[in-house]
Amino acid sequence: MLFYFWAAIGIYTFVWWLYENVLSSLISIIWYSGKQLIFARQKLSDRYGSWAVITGATDGIGKGYAVHLARMGMNLVLISRSEPKLINVAREIQNNFGVQVKWIVADFSNGATVYSRIWKVLKFIDVGILVNNVGYMPQRLDVFDAHTDDVYLRMVNVNVLSVLLMTHMVLPHMKQVRRGIIVNVSSHTAYYPAAYMTVYSASKAFGHNMTLALQNELRGTGVECQLVVPQFVRTNMTGPLDLSMFGGSLVPDGISYGRWATWTIGKTNHTSGHWYHSIQLPLHRLIPSSLFRVISGKICERLKKIQDKEVQNMSTKR
Repeated sequence: MLFYFWAAIGIYTFVWWLYENVLSSLISIIWYSGKQLIFARQKLSDRYGSWAVITGATDGIGKGYAVHLARMGMNLVLISRSEPKLINVAREIQNNFGVQVKWIVADFSNGATVYSRIWKVLKFIDVGILVNNVGYMPQRLDVFDAHTDDVYLRMVNVNVLSVLLMTHMVLPHMKQVRRGIIVNVSSHTAYYPAAYMTVYSASKAFGHNMTLALQNELRGTGVECQLVVPQFVRTNMTGPLDLSMFGGSLVPDGISYGRWATWTIGKTNHTSGHWYHSIQLPLHRLIPSSLFRVISGKICERLKKIQDKEVQNMSTKR
């Protein structure tokens, strides 16, 4: 009798693991892709509105979203802190895809003061897609008390406040017109907090949990909310890290990641955003979270030692 009891628990656990980590997203993608094949394929601009707003849009994942949303015919509002980069990316996209591109210079690390400038532009635009992508992580992994207060305030302003206030800015209009989608780019560290990335993983958990709650709250409003949970991507933010232990050449860059991530918009409300990450995540979630936190901490500790050694070598060469 005890054997059957534990067997039933095992089957129950496996079925829910399979649904949570593989089937729920896969079924949703197959369902919506099938509808597009059977019926006339609906453009993103027809379904959500003609304008997409992307934060952190000049590099990495943000630029990947910008390029591929423009390829799908979306007009863009690009938001970043570097005006020269904004101008270059806007010209590149306009020349390649012929869509309208506006840009806003905003340094989200400055906190609440930047949003009035953003609102002056967005209040006149029919925003159909908001991609909350901007993020900040210190260049070096280190113990919690090694970073300054300014670093942590910057991280909270960029990773937490931007998701909160940008969503709060565009959501009323989306609900009024009963269409739109908010895409929040989280991080795998929101699942598995890691030592030496303590505050970064905590800050990413904010938008992660906010998105999951909004998905339920927005049912019936016509507005969607998608959670995107990338693992390692080759960007300026991860540039200082040795990514060879995470798959080497299989680790996507921002443009490649953006191509897959934009394809999932409207097909699933929870995605890893890239086929390689979609394979990694279910395997990771086979490991008990308490054990995976230890493993993540050990990996980050190893990365920290590599960084420390590189800094020491550079100092010696000088």
